[in-house]
Amino acid sequence: MRSKLVSLEAAARIVRDGDQVVMSSGFTHAPMAMLREIARAETQDLHIIGVVGGSINLDFLVGAGQVKTMECCSIGFQPYAQAAPNFDRFLKEGRIFALDNT
Repeated sequence: MRSKLVSLEAAARIVRDGDQVVMSSGFTHAPMAMLREIARAETQDLHIIGVVGGSINLDFLVGAGQVKTMECCSIGFQPYAQAAPNFDRFLKEGRIFALDNT
């Protein structure tokens, strides 16, 4: 049987410009190694969706300048901070479009 395992680099190349990327929230279980590879691939105009909110995972891609639209019910760094810094900055500057999915 052929192995379905691929490297992080190969998995990140599956994500194309304009794709939707969906992930859960929180600091625990955030796929940061995969997100770093997506950032290195310089994929653009992503529509990211946070299931049950978002945290460092979504904020990381926003800060990398790869997000066009972010959809989630909330984003923050609780209990460390109220606001996710990149999301807050990019939204105020009009660099991303935010959708509320509460």
